[in-house]
Amino acid sequence: MRWALFLTFLFPAFLTLSSAKKAKEEKPKQPKQEKLTTLYKNARTALKNQGGQDAARNALLGALSRHELKNKQKAKIYYSAALLEQSLNGVENQKAFLKKPYDTAVFFNKLRDMYGQLRLCDSVDVLPDAKGNVKPHFRKRTHSLRLKHRRNILSGGKYFLSKKNYAAAYSFLDLYCSNKDDAEQPDTSYSKAVLWATLAAFQAENYEGTVKHVDNAIPYTDSLTAAILLEYKVRSFGKLGNDSAWVVSLKQGVRNYPEHDWFFVQLSDWYQAQRAFDEERSLADDLARRTGPKTILYYAKSKSYLSEDNYDECIAYADSTIALQNDFVDAWYNKGIAYLNKAVISQEVSTKDTKNPEYLTDKMRTQEFYRLARPCMEMVRKLQPERQERWASPLYRIYLNLNLGEEFNEIDKLLNQKS
Repeated sequence: MRWALFLTFLFPAFLTLSSAKKAKEEKPKQPKQEKLTTLYKNARTALKNQGGQDAARNALLGALSRHELKNKQKAKIYYSAALLEQSLNGVENQKAFLKKPYDTAVFFNKLRDMYGQLRLCDSVDVLPDAKGNVKPHFRKRTHSLRLKHRRNILSGGKYFLSKKNYAAAYSFLDLYCSNKDDAEQPDTSYSKAVLWATLAAFQAENYEGTVKHVDNAIPYTDSLTAAILLEYKVRSFGKLGNDSAWVVSLKQGVRNYPEHDWFFVQLSDWYQAQRAFDEERSLADDLARRTGPKTILYYAKSKSYLSEDNYDECIAYADSTIALQNDFVDAWYNKGIAYLNKAVISQEVSTKDTKNPEYLTDKMRTQEFYRLARPCMEMVRKLQPERQERWASPLYRIYLNLNLGEEFNEIDKLLNQKS
């Protein structure tokens, strides 16, 4: 029994050890890593022969995963990769010089890739060593290489702008503007480049890129262009969901460009949504003092008073709006709705007792409100015949209460056709 029990435990253990040994023997051997000196040698050969740069670069970048590498070694790898990208640019440049077919996009893209490798080199080069010391080894070389190709980076941005490839154009213009400290002073092209970068970013729906450069672009433009750029900034914050920055930028627009109504309209609507009617009217009054009477300012106050059910003030500012612009349809609508609401309220508070001495007075008051509402809603219909949802139901109620049979039947038929 003891031997049987011993064998029961022995055989599984033996099998497990044998299986493990067999698996270890069958495990494929990992390819031997090439020495860094070999990789650098291959890179130098590729640079010299103007061939094999892609393979040499990929082999170098693949070595970055080695745990034993120090920051100085990583920086050297990135710098060597940048030189290989520069070499690939040179190949296309040589083709152009010899008037052979060449790829313009590749010519520029390789410089952009070179900038990317230089940025990585710099980021590693400034990291402290094991003793906490920071001793950059490549700063002058990376700066020199960027400066050498700075004009071509700008040309790349202009090239892709001409092709309406705004995303690609932005990648170059962003590099040019973000590395302006590399430029030889004065940089006379920066003012145009930062404007192009902002416009390209917005066209490419790159809203973070728009916000990044817009404040630097505005000082180089005229007032009209600056207002449009700030509008792009506001829209970008809206797309990014940054509500606080959106409001701050809107207020900046109203303050700096009072003639550009877009900022006021957006901020006024925001105050409406927040039911901050006093702030909305105060904003309109402030702008009126700066720009003089404007339809949009009177209309905003009319709208805010309507939202507060202050119908008399709503009508007064609607009249001020119409006095400046007779075809301002929304002002006519506000006025008409205000009179309609006054008529409804008058009906609700009127006596229903026909024998009451005030019955006739109440009825005449209500009828007067309907009569005053009529030309307003008819004007809305005239100005916006396609917007039936705005005027059909109000006119139905007006004609019904004024006992205008012919007009009522026409509107009733119109509403029935719609349903």
